[in-house]
Amino acid sequence: MTQSEAYDLQTQRMTASQSNQKLFGRFDPIHIALAVTSVIFLILSIVFIILFATKHDGSSGFLATGFSQNKTDDVSSELKSLLKKKYTVNSFAVDVQNQAVSAVFSLRDSVSASDVQKTLSGSETVTQLETTYGDKATAVCRQQQVFGSTALPATSSKNPQTQTTAIPVSQLTTVTTQAPPATIRYCDNTAVNRDIIIVVDMNQLKKTNNDEKMKSLHDLRGKLVNGLIFPQANVLLKAVVADKVQDISNSWTNSVDQLNKDFDALFAVAGTTETLSLDFDTVLKNGIESFRKVKAYVPGAIFVVTDKPLNQVVNTKARESGIFVAVTGVGSNYIQKYDIYSDAIKSYDSWTDLSTADPFQTFVCQFYSLPEAPAMSRYAIPIEELDDVTNSSKCEVLDIIIAFDTSESLSRIILNQYVEFAQNFVAQYKFRNDDYTRVGIITFTDEANEILSLQSGNNLDIVSNTIGQVKYTGGLTDVTNALLKAKSLFDTESDNTRPSRVLIVLSDGVPTVDTYQDEINAGAQLKSIGVATFFVGYSSYNDDVKKELGQVTNPNYVFGDTSAASFKGITEQILVTYPCPVAKCVTAYYAVEISEATDAYVVKNLQDVLTISSKASTLQNATESYQLITYNDGAIHVFPQGDASLPKFQEAVQRIIDDANFRSSLRSGTTRLDTAINQISTELENQAKRNPRFSANILFFGQANDAVLYPDVSTEEKKAYLVAASSNLKAQTGQLIYVVDDSLDKDKFGEDLWPSVTTTDRIIKNSDNVEASLEKSDFFTTWGKLSCSLPPLQTCFDTQLDVAVIIDLQNKDYVFMNYITKLLAQFSAQDDAHFSLLAYGSRQTTVLSTLAAHSSQEIQDYSVLFEEWRNGSYFTTPAPSTSTQKPANFWTNDLYLVDQNTISGVFSALGTQFGCGNYNDNGDRLFAPNLYIFASDNFAAYTNNVWNDFQTQVHNRFGCYDCPGTPSFLFLSRTNAGADTTIGPTLFLSDTDLDIDYTDDTSTQANINKFNGIINSICTAAYPTCATYACVNSN
Repeated sequence: MTQSEAYDLQTQRMTASQSNQKLFGRFDPIHIALAVTSVIFLILSIVFIILFATKHDGSSGFLATGFSQNKTDDVSSELKSLLKKKYTVNSFAVDVQNQAVSAVFSLRDSVSASDVQKTLSGSETVTQLETTYGDKATAVCRQQQVFGSTALPATSSKNPQTQTTAIPVSQLTTVTTQAPPATIRYCDNTAVNRDIIIVVDMNQLKKTNNDEKMKSLHDLRGKLVNGLIFPQANVLLKAVVADKVQDISNSWTNSVDQLNKDFDALFAVAGTTETLSLDFDTVLKNGIESFRKVKAYVPGAIFVVTDKPLNQVVNTKARESGIFVAVTGVGSNYIQKYDIYSDAIKSYDSWTDLSTADPFQTFVCQFYSLPEAPAMSRYAIPIEELDDVTNSSKCEVLDIIIAFDTSESLSRIILNQYVEFAQNFVAQYKFRNDDYTRVGIITFTDEANEILSLQSGNNLDIVSNTIGQVKYTGGLTDVTNALLKAKSLFDTESDNTRPSRVLIVLSDGVPTVDTYQDEINAGAQLKSIGVATFFVGYSSYNDDVKKELGQVTNPNYVFGDTSAASFKGITEQILVTYPCPVAKCVTAYYAVEISEATDAYVVKNLQDVLTISSKASTLQNATESYQLITYNDGAIHVFPQGDASLPKFQEAVQRIIDDANFRSSLRSGTTRLDTAINQISTELENQAKRNPRFSANILFFGQANDAVLYPDVSTEEKKAYLVAASSNLKAQTGQLIYVVDDSLDKDKFGEDLWPSVTTTDRIIKNSDNVEASLEKSDFFTTWGKLSCSLPPLQTCFDTQLDVAVIIDLQNKDYVFMNYITKLLAQFSAQDDAHFSLLAYGSRQTTVLSTLAAHSSQEIQDYSVLFEEWRNGSYFTTPAPSTSTQKPANFWTNDLYLVDQNTISGVFSALGTQFGCGNYNDNGDRLFAPNLYIFASDNFAAYTNNVWNDFQTQVHNRFGCYDCPGTPSFLFLSRTNAGADTTIGPTLFLSDTDLDIDYTDDTSTQANINKFNGIINSICTAAYPTCATYACVNSN
């Protein structure tokens, strides 16, 4: 598609006009009048209350929305009464239209929206009530026109002859943003595709207030109903009554109504049996059996609610079956006992505290965002630190127990040396949850005591502080007891997913209670479970002690003192014994449509997947992963779960080929491709969060005929949806999106829309030999180049461009300014691209750097120049007799208004650099295209009049004479607000996006891909080199 086809504004306006005619044609004048009246009420109320709140420093404005079947007066009376019980109400207005409630009000003093939400949650007349601040009220009520969102592109009523040139959307890497949700669901309103079994212990405990418990469960029911998003979430409710686990739900629940009914059934079976403990093993067995019967291929979670301790040792290992286990309840002493059998626990002092905190909002999202169950982990090992070959203590995955001898065979002086040694030793390792190193601490004399568990020792500060609290106690020495204590802790606190285990014994090693033979026997037990045991003396071990300890452990693991040589030796021995795991950060995704296509088509595509993946495996190093994604208009399904090696992947694909019933369970009759792409992007984003070195490509098998795809909207609208959806997928895959196209005849089934998802050279028609067709593309070549290393930052050379970077920042943002500077530094500025820096907004519009200044050093100085402009020191000239240092004015966040006069000033300043009178080889070059990059965190404050003035200024300044080249526009936004898309595209940059420093472990493939996408967009876009506007009213 050419640029002129993609950005034909006149066609967009005609389409929008026709769409509007259809929209209003469905309503009669009475309904329209009612709607207009309601909107006018809401707008006037919002304006009034926001104005009141802003005129009174001690006031806060709010908008509350919900649903009610009651009359307006009843709703108003109740809500106002609830507010007056806690706050001073300055002003208040309510409107109820078609059961939709909108209440706007202001309250005295500074009040948080969350507190108001809690207050209004007691309403009996309004359901699904949500509260937001007044200054966000209009955002709740309107659809944001943001480039790259799933909303349709904004249209303009401006003169159809006025046209700006924008960089084609398909060439840009953007993120998908959506309008603020009216209801806050779990996981930041992200639909969680999980099956959750909730087991509630309904037995009574003598000291428990059962009425409080039942009220708490009722409240939890309400929060679950409001928090989960159905039908993506499925819930099976169970109860523990007496000594049995009963099924409350007859089947998996995926609707609000059914979940409410299931909880009603739960409350009806409330038992009167008093018990002292919970049979947790039976609970887990029962849950696993439920997953095996109905949900064998869907990730599962078991949430248990109880107020009782464990009654016995738990042998059922649910986590090894890939099930996330979480326990919540009352009584920290009880609930802590479940820790070693669970992925997450949360305990509370009372049932009221539990329902107020809502532990489910943490459990659901914790499972969603980062499953910790070993068998469910996408990758068997954590992130590689720097590249494919790094091997250092920073990337090891270790469980270390340090045993301090505090007996009388030492002294306080020696123990302090041990403490310092241990603190320095653990500091060289990396701690992040359970991804890397964990450290447990025990102290021993003739008894051994654990003072820090491995589960708690996954934070360096906690570990170092605990070591610092070890004190000399005196007493006898029993090294054997310490060794056996460590073995017991490894057995209970570590598992086979963390086989790298180290014990460091800081002691003279000489027994006074036990014998060396006892120590040798205990050492053998540690060896049997894979523990490397190191002994560290305080001065030196004599030969006899060395000989004895060399039988307890490997003789190379015995070090006589805490010297630097011992420190280095222990570190190296551990690294040799337990080297860093090889990172599985390269993944091949195969996305196969299973909708209205016949079984023969689906099976054929799956067989092609097996063939292609076999060839792809020969181009990597056997550490890569493979994933199959099936999609249609419902949810996506990812296979396999857990081990994603090639054998397990092909086993999962073959299972779908062989099992027609299972294949049928994945089928849906329609396809919503843009939604499927968004879901796939989310899946890849989650992998990138777990592994910053994540890189992937994706190969789709499916059709994209316009007349078949949903939703049933115009072709241009579908294209806009697909472009917006695919933009984020491009960021995650570095543009490596390929398609085996099953689309049918255009005349009968409509236009093939795959070109809206990826480039045409990466779309091949389905054939009898798909592998051979792919070999003619760059599919296998690019796959073979993927690795755990971050891609290099792209450069743009030999491209003639004259660029203005125009910046408006309300807040100090050094990282953003450095990002812009780094962006510009990727161009060969000396000979090819010339840059001019302008600042506007909070101060007088100023040209900080002219097009004539385009050396690398001048570009590096841009962020410094802007800071001086922003704090005012740029405008200050020091007196000759004083210091040459400029005054250190502070950055302020004083509000200011960007209006039409401001924009007029910006274009006037641009006129001093670009256009007639500025043409020369060191300025605006005659045949170099012009690009204006606007960067801001303030676009949300720009009114429609401001955006309209962009069009007016461009038309007036570039439309009526021939010499200036028509500028193209690109907007970089630090918020979710962007420019009118008829002017140019907006790229949205979050704090995470700005991290492009590949020397640390936080920058991701997606970050670098997005940065490179901007470079590529600017470098390869087809810019005009002359004015394209028709001359209007010119003589």
